[in-house]
Amino acid sequence: MYKRVLLLLLSSSLVLAACVETKPIEQLAIINARGVDLIQQKGEQLIDTTLVIFQFDTQTKDISKIASGTGKTIKEAGQNANEKTSFTLTSGQIRLELYGIETAKTGVMQYLNTLARDARTSDRVMLAVTDKTAKEVLTNGQNATSINVGLFINGLIKQKVENDSIPKVEFNDFTHAYLESGRDPVLPLISVADGDVPSLSKIALLQDDVYTGTLSLKEALYINLILKNIKSTPFNIGIPIEQSLQDYLQEELSGNEKDHLYVNGKIIKGKSETRLTKRETLKFKTDIKIQMNILELSNELALENDDVIKALEKEIANQIKKEYERLLQKTQEMGADPFGYGQIYRIHTPDGKLKKGEWHKLYPDIEVDYNIHVNIVDYGAVR
Repeated sequence: MYKRVLLLLLSSSLVLAACVETKPIEQLAIINARGVDLIQQKGEQLIDTTLVIFQFDTQTKDISKIASGTGKTIKEAGQNANEKTSFTLTSGQIRLELYGIETAKTGVMQYLNTLARDARTSDRVMLAVTDKTAKEVLTNGQNATSINVGLFINGLIKQKVENDSIPKVEFNDFTHAYLESGRDPVLPLISVADGDVPSLSKIALLQDDVYTGTLSLKEALYINLILKNIKSTPFNIGIPIEQSLQDYLQEELSGNEKDHLYVNGKIIKGKSETRLTKRETLKFKTDIKIQMNILELSNELALENDDVIKALEKEIANQIKKEYERLLQKTQEMGADPFGYGQIYRIHTPDGKLKKGEWHKLYPDIEVDYNIHVNIVDYGAVR
């Protein structure tokens, strides 16, 4: 019986192996980043795709190269790019999909079709938007960096996600936010200057899947703090110097420092809880608790004094509250809800559902009471 089972397994392996097309790696060009732009060519709109590839060519030390092609679909554009190289392009290792600004303004979901249908594509593909064309960012970026520009941008995004500075932006995170009514997705915004390396300077806010504007990285952190518990996250804030702090300053301020104290620290733990307090009038309450360390102050304070710590905690909390209120108003004007207040509202509807576009009509009228509590747990040696 054992011999028969073994023979059956070996036979199955041979049959399955015969079904897989294999090629030497020297004949392959592995795509690890793809840029998507829209262009007009001969009176029709086409997709212009820019591919960052690993090309295992024994005749050159430079294995990272750029290929491009055009077509009416992503697949057709990729096939067009393949016609311009002697290597076979394969998409099994795509780690970044970058959308040019004009593409993002038309909606990106239609271009994710190719990723969703390709079984070789990982759900962990990073998605991003640029304020230029994807071709410009990837081409200039490849010339400016000493490594593969796709991996470089992927690393920029991954670093911010891992320290909780921005929300998760992988393929499955984006599609989850898009498909679940009541929250709009955000994506990192990649910029590049002539001759410079790409940078992650802002985040893009989308209404469903359509680009609607940009937010700062600090605002991205505030959004993430409502979406999840965060920890070990760098944090900077400037607070007006009220009378409660004025008496504790160890030296007189001058110039630009006269009105504000700038705090550099790290959020050790941050968590929030939101509830709908009045459904009929769209009123919410969000409680936010932050434990943080102080690493540096723009002016020395006598932090050994408990009264100083309490005053500083209160002023930081007041400033965060003001910044949340401004951020809420800003996103309401942009017509997109990155916090997920609509998800909480949806839970309290009779059938637990929201019609397409319903929350976007209600969101500009919501009111949120932000209750912020800050606890400074360590201040070290401040200079």
